[in-house]
Amino acid sequence: MLLLKERRTEKRLNVNLPVTYSYSIDHEKITGNSSTHDLSDSGLSFYVDIPLKKEFNLQVDLDHIWDAPKNSQVKWCVKQHNQYKVGISF
Repeated sequence: MLLLKERRTEKRLNVNLPVTYSYSIDHEKITGNSSTHDLSDSGLSFYVDIPLKKEFNLQVDLDHIWDAPKNSQVKWCVKQHNQYKVGISF
């Protein structure tokens, strides 16, 4: 059996919190709402309706936890059912 090495440096907590994300394409700001899957001090994962490319820049806001949105970068994105699970770091 092949075991994958954990590459995260911080433990993530499984939490379901509302998250707002936004990004710009062609000078247009796109905003979406989702729910977190997990969260750490340096990143989180959540679900989106369209695939996001690796290294894509986003702003994410967990207004229940943070005072202001955080700049972040997509680290991975995988299709799960009819959505995409995305992992970001900030």
